[in-house]
This record gives sequence, C-alpha cells and structure tokens, in this order.
Amino acid sequence: MKKLLAGTVLQLACAAPLAALDAWSLEKCSIYSKAWRSYAAGLPDLSERFRASNEAFIASGCQARVSACPASGTDLETADQLSLIMVMEGAPGSFLPFACSGHFPAGH
Repeated sequence: MKKLLAGTVLQLACAAPLAALDAWSLEKCSIYSKAWRSYAAGLPDLSERFRASNEAFIASGCQARVSACPASGTDLETADQLSLIMVMEGAPGSFLPFACSGHFPAGH
C-alpha cells in the first residue's frame, strides 16, 4: 500500500510541470514533422541514414536524442531549412536532431 501511495503522490507532484512542457513539446514536434514531410517528399536524393534518423526522431515524439548527420549537400540544405523554420517558430537549437560525430559532409 505504501508503494502505491508513494507512486500516486509522485505522479501528482510531477503532473503540472509536465503538462506545460508537453504542450510545447507536442507543438514543436508537430511543426518539425510537417516541415520534414514537406521537404523529404520533394527530395528523393536525401541520404537513407539522414532520412531514417529524422524519421526515428519524429517517431519518438521528437524526444529521442538521435544524430541526424547531413551526409550530402541535399541533406545539409534540408537541415539548414528545417533549422531556420524551427528557430523562426521559437524552438531552441538544442531541439533539433542534427549532429555529426567529428565529420562533415564532403565539400562543406
């Protein structure tokens, strides 16, 4: 009974702050998802890894820390456009899934 009560108290204590965060998180993810779908549909030459990383990010509700590394000029242009859209909508850069582990696309 003590465990049940403690769990209920913890859920109630966390509910209010999470509700406010969830609304903004959902809105950011919705904006990102729409922008991604719009760009990805028109760019069949996006690299498969970049496409899969973005899809995984969206599938997680934009909560997973994935590394969507632009591997081509098209990938990089798409990342730039999505970044611009999200910043204009008020999302911080830390929201975005774009990251590379010590390398950059050739020619950039």
